[in-house]
Amino acid sequence: MPILFLLGAKTGLLVQWTGWSHEGYNILHRHVGRVVCTAAVLHVFFYSLACPIEVMVHVTTIFVALLAAIGFFLILISSIAPLRAKTYELFLMLHVYGVVAILPLLYFHFERVRPYVIASAVIFLWDRINRFRNSHHVIAHTTILSGNTVKLSMNLNSTTREIHWKTGQYVYVSISSLAKQQAHPFTIASPPNPNTLDLIIRARKGFSKSLFLSEVPEHKVTFHGPYGSPPTFEGCDRVILLAGGAGISYAYPEAIALASSTGHYSAANPEVDFLWVVPSRDFSSWVDLKEDYNVDFKVWVTAEQGRPNIRKYVKDSIVAAGPGARVAVAVCGPAPLVRDSRNACAEMLWEGSNVVFYSENFGW
Repeated sequence: MPILFLLGAKTGLLVQWTGWSHEGYNILHRHVGRVVCTAAVLHVFFYSLACPIEVMVHVTTIFVALLAAIGFFLILISSIAPLRAKTYELFLMLHVYGVVAILPLLYFHFERVRPYVIASAVIFLWDRINRFRNSHHVIAHTTILSGNTVKLSMNLNSTTREIHWKTGQYVYVSISSLAKQQAHPFTIASPPNPNTLDLIIRARKGFSKSLFLSEVPEHKVTFHGPYGSPPTFEGCDRVILLAGGAGISYAYPEAIALASSTGHYSAANPEVDFLWVVPSRDFSSWVDLKEDYNVDFKVWVTAEQGRPNIRKYVKDSIVAAGPGARVAVAVCGPAPLVRDSRNACAEMLWEGSNVVFYSENFGW
């Protein structure tokens, strides 16, 4: 349990001790969670073979364990990827409130587990306190975009606290007027600046759909963050940025930072190869693709050009960088885009190219 909570903390001790980002070890959190939940359910199942349910419900120390096992089972089922994608808000509620309920139940179940329960509770509370300390309250304006998408522009001048972030980082956003007690993660879609923090949000279900359909253009927003330890591309001769749809949230500010003479790469700016794959031409209005940024923003419209051959595009770009060049490939978008670009990098590595690969995932 303490390991599960340690791996699930977004601001906790692992982040402070190692500098790793939460998304980097989240896969370990999921695996440990499956082990914990499955072990708890099996424990109750096999115990019930020796002790009938009608007896278990009348013994307090056993009954609380039965309730905890039900909580573990619900969390386990809601964490299955297809269900999590369809009912993310239910998954979020079960994850947070289920854990809050399970810890005291386990505490009163068996005396020997209490040190582990207390350790888990301390990690959980530490993470929550850090989130509170890292929270900001701002005024935000919405702009309706094509493709059932909304841009949420947060006015950083509406708070007295300074907010700094790096390209590729994300924040957790909460708008209580639309969805109470919910915080949703979004990649920051604007390059670092002191005035505005933009998010590009595709309307799906729940919170995002409510925000898209809201007739109120101004909202009071609470967000905590930024989080994440995105890679830097120091020493790279070329950086290939690939985005699909809303993946532009990562690729766009990164491209500007890479090309900017005032950015953190200004000592030796690498060449930027930028490709954004969108279903229709009007998606290009989501961000400002002006030439002033010294980036060749290439937009591939699948409705007009068909699906691009990403594997060929990546391999050709790596070859074009020249013999011995160090190339980084960073991609954010749907699974096929990530898979094709990763496979292309693997093939080029096999052929002896100096390539590094990074993917920014949609899923949570």
